[in-house]
Amino acid sequence: MTDPTPMPLRALILIGLISLIGPITPVSAQSLPFARSAWSNYTFVNDAMGLAASGDTLWVATTGGLVRFTADAPDSQSRFTNVDGLGDIDLRFVALDSGGQVWTGGSRGRLSRHITDRSWNVYNFDIDGARIPLHAASPGPNDFLWVASDIGVHKFDMNRNGGEIKESYMRLGNWPASNPVHDVLVTGGDVWVVGPSGAARGNVFDQFLLVPEHWKSWADIPSLNALASFQNRIYAGGDDGLYAFVDTPTAPGDTVWTKVGFNQLQIRDLLPSGDTLWIATSTGLACYTGGQAITPAALGSPNVAFTSVARTSDGTTWTGQLGNGLLTFRNDTWTPLRFAGPLGAEFGDLAIATDGRVWCVHPTRGADFLDNGRWTTLPYVNAGPGNPATSVAITPNGAVWFGSWGSGAYKVNAVNPLSDWLRYDTANSSLMWVRDPVGVNNYIVVRDIATDSVGRVWFANAAADSGQVLAYFDPAGGCWGAFATFDGFTSDNPAVLLALDQEVLVGFGGSGLVDMTYSGALCSNSNPVTPPIHLTFKTTDNGLPSNEIRALLVDRADSLWVGTNVGLVRWAADIRLFLRVPLPAEAGLSVNTLAADALNNVWVGTDRGLVMIPSSRDTAFYFSPENSGLAGSDVRQIAVNERTGELWIGTASGLSRLAAGVPMAESLDDILAYPNPLELETGIHNLVRFNAPFGSRIYIYTVAGEPVADFDAAAGWDGRNKGGITVASGVYLFVVRGPDGNTGRGKIAVLRRQ
Repeated sequence: MTDPTPMPLRALILIGLISLIGPITPVSAQSLPFARSAWSNYTFVNDAMGLAASGDTLWVATTGGLVRFTADAPDSQSRFTNVDGLGDIDLRFVALDSGGQVWTGGSRGRLSRHITDRSWNVYNFDIDGARIPLHAASPGPNDFLWVASDIGVHKFDMNRNGGEIKESYMRLGNWPASNPVHDVLVTGGDVWVVGPSGAARGNVFDQFLLVPEHWKSWADIPSLNALASFQNRIYAGGDDGLYAFVDTPTAPGDTVWTKVGFNQLQIRDLLPSGDTLWIATSTGLACYTGGQAITPAALGSPNVAFTSVARTSDGTTWTGQLGNGLLTFRNDTWTPLRFAGPLGAEFGDLAIATDGRVWCVHPTRGADFLDNGRWTTLPYVNAGPGNPATSVAITPNGAVWFGSWGSGAYKVNAVNPLSDWLRYDTANSSLMWVRDPVGVNNYIVVRDIATDSVGRVWFANAAADSGQVLAYFDPAGGCWGAFATFDGFTSDNPAVLLALDQEVLVGFGGSGLVDMTYSGALCSNSNPVTPPIHLTFKTTDNGLPSNEIRALLVDRADSLWVGTNVGLVRWAADIRLFLRVPLPAEAGLSVNTLAADALNNVWVGTDRGLVMIPSSRDTAFYFSPENSGLAGSDVRQIAVNERTGELWIGTASGLSRLAAGVPMAESLDDILAYPNPLELETGIHNLVRFNAPFGSRIYIYTVAGEPVADFDAAAGWDGRNKGGITVASGVYLFVVRGPDGNTGRGKIAVLRRQ
């Protein structure tokens, strides 16, 4: 049966005391509760965007950070991300200055200078707060570094005030204003730049380069990508071959750009070495030597798209690729080097198993899992631009389920994941194909998977034939079944699921939220049955900010949270409406994922970062790649490891692990205070937390038994007494009283630092 009248969700009746949500105070980056040392990143470093060699050391700029190794021991790598202080991990170049210092930057507009392996100086390139993507850098005289960006070229003083931009040049001769510069080269007193508008040149000692006429520009050549000084001549590689800056035969001294080879070949990087100019192209490695253009085919290069090229002192030529790491060329032999790590950069979904393994979905790459630092790919999960992987869920007995857009679902035995697996489609399950007018009838869309506490598996079966919305598998009854529009659903576009006991919450991509409750068994004698169901509909009429639902959470206090494309809300049963939960402005409004940790802090992943709303609900902490160790700003999924308290955050740029807490204590005698000691410093917002059951209360005493403070355990203690005054350094006692009235005890050390 169905009921279109808005009603309180059955599983959420206990939250009748919820009141209007008051203002949430954003917290500054300086007061974030977790240091960078609490973060770890797992990024994809096989998109090699730029290379630089110093002797036998090779530096690789990738979309997942910076990699360093020696040529004779590529397995002995050092990897750097923002956890190590790097300003950007989506890198586009790495360069060495005349003193051997390493500089790198990329899409997030942050230039980083290597100081030590855990220390980098970071410089922001922005206009009115908007970051400017960086593309290349070249050292010049007088300790200046010239940096190419999306809006021009910048003269960066490496020493003044520790490093600062001296001037930015956005009008280069006859180029359009604020046009991208793809590469920059300083040589012989000149600064050369190339980009989609052609080439331009200025004098590095000219004090009037801010005047466009002080640049000489050429716009009669196709888009250029790379520069090199080779045999006393400037060369530029573009989308249509290799060009040289040469004297005209009829008028010596009258120089022009002349194509010298590789017609219709896209050139992406140039490297002069001895009498050879090595050339990374879209179809392999080429070279220019003795006035001859030697194509990739003539050189015997693999037909792959190269992004960059470098050469170490042992004579090895290194080439970077997109997606496949490096290829080396030495003694006419090609050798691949693929870096260990996740299958791809984008983490669309993830789930934590009880054994600690992290099972991951990469939408256009497939699926893999992380086990004690080692990644294993599941090659049978078909994924690609037309059949992306969508979701992963784990049942209580440890079975792992993957969903895909087009290929149905996969069930994996976690004990033997590479050999013991099954794919489910319309032929062997209740999953239904997309309505297909040409009759292929095997394109099955599973947008999300959810499991309940007894192991039932639910599938968001989108755009399916006959209006099917939900498919399910009940392992206890040994059957598959489904619910469709003829059962009362009004949309066939389910996007996200949350499975509770005898209840499934379904978020739709445009039709709001439906709460389906059912009574009785789903199977009888291994056959599906149709139990009585009740549907409750929630839309913008009930306070949802949008009918596009992206995330669902029932927290540890049985409160329902709903994330949409334009904001976050929480259900208030007392007034039977959704109430908006404000987020920090920097986080934006598009909520992709929600999770609650052991202390019932709610974690919110958005298109612009990560937000923690403490269980006190009075503050909101905003995390970004700039102010924390978060790998990427586009957060796709959050999962909590119940055993360790770790938080795992999947982003479009990598996977982050945050040591956010400790596992929930099994008894009150095992309650821990952390961090312990609690260090208090002026201007720093530190809290001591307790792994006590939700609903517990903490009482703080001096060692003499004098009361100091009492508070809800989930709120934590900021080191202040009941009067709001910071306590003195010393040892304090705490008593925890659980929701059942039982008590436990422990000690906290407090250190005050002025």
